[in-house]
Amino acid sequence: MIDARHLKLIVEIDRLGSLSRASQELNLTQSALSHQLKNLEDYLGISVFHRVGNQLLFTEAGKELRDKAKPMMAEFEALESRIQEIKESQLKRYVHGYSQQEAQRLANQASTVAEYLHYDSIWEDGARILEVGCGVGAQTEIIAQANPKSQFVSIDIAVNSLEIARAKIEEQQIKNVEFRLQDAKDLRREKDGQYDHVFVCFLLEHLSNPVELLKVLKNVLKPKGTITVIEGDHGSTFFHPDDAFAQKAVNAQVALQQKRGGNANIGRELYPLLSKAGYSTIVVSPRQIYVDSSRPKLVEGFIKNTFTAMIQGMSEDILSEEVLTKSDLQEGIRGLLRTAESDGVFSYTFFKAKGTV
Repeated sequence: MIDARHLKLIVEIDRLGSLSRASQELNLTQSALSHQLKNLEDYLGISVFHRVGNQLLFTEAGKELRDKAKPMMAEFEALESRIQEIKESQLKRYVHGYSQQEAQRLANQASTVAEYLHYDSIWEDGARILEVGCGVGAQTEIIAQANPKSQFVSIDIAVNSLEIARAKIEEQQIKNVEFRLQDAKDLRREKDGQYDHVFVCFLLEHLSNPVELLKVLKNVLKPKGTITVIEGDHGSTFFHPDDAFAQKAVNAQVALQQKRGGNANIGRELYPLLSKAGYSTIVVSPRQIYVDSSRPKLVEGFIKNTFTAMIQGMSEDILSEEVLTKSDLQEGIRGLLRTAESDGVFSYTFFKAKGTV
């Protein structure tokens, strides 16, 4: 069938006037370009060009094809441009940002709570697992090392995040991960039933329609394949000493995420979301992170370097979008850090769900 490659080929030959120039522009060898052209002519059952020496002259049919191809290619280019705009908009909706500090915070979070979230992130040897929204590879590193005989395909839409993830995995000499720059929504165009399992961590909270994505992911799973989803729930946060400003800071993050189409309290919704998407045998497991001064690693790793660091990292957006005043935000951060002192207590609950196709 005629596809965009054929149309672009016709348009570029017309624009550049020769097969050799067109091959350079399209980054193809002349033989490959000639082969594509022959395939097109064989499919159409007509000649698109008269070949006069080294020149290609359009036949009457070729001229008509060329004239139809030009506006169609313009539409394709406009569509690609629009898709890029949509992807950039999705990146802006990621409320935590893409700074080096955020990458470090995610690494701190992953290592701090790994024993709570991933003691059961184990799949059978030889399994092919799709990780959706891998980001900087903070979770990838943990689950790939825990499943050395499984193969992971980890995708994300952020180029910079993937570069950090690749570097991290290479540094650790982890060999069972393939990274791809890909929007999860594009998976609907791929062949069904490619993966034994799907893993999604801290992604649904950023989506306005998580059920839509969960349905797409259901299609790429083999029969009896499973999906594992991990999300937080800011509404589960409590602490001592109680502090109204600290609660305002937490609520500001919830409000900001809601303004951008997400849901920071999505953890509690995993069961109904997976059910609506058509999964069966759904099991949800709350994973509470409780911290007091008898747990110094969590005081440092979770209260300071994970949760409070998240709020601090979002300060600019919280203030610019007038979700909270500067003085209230500063007091809120002080209140959160106060829970890290000797008489402080902090608790937060993640939710881990598993469903089957």
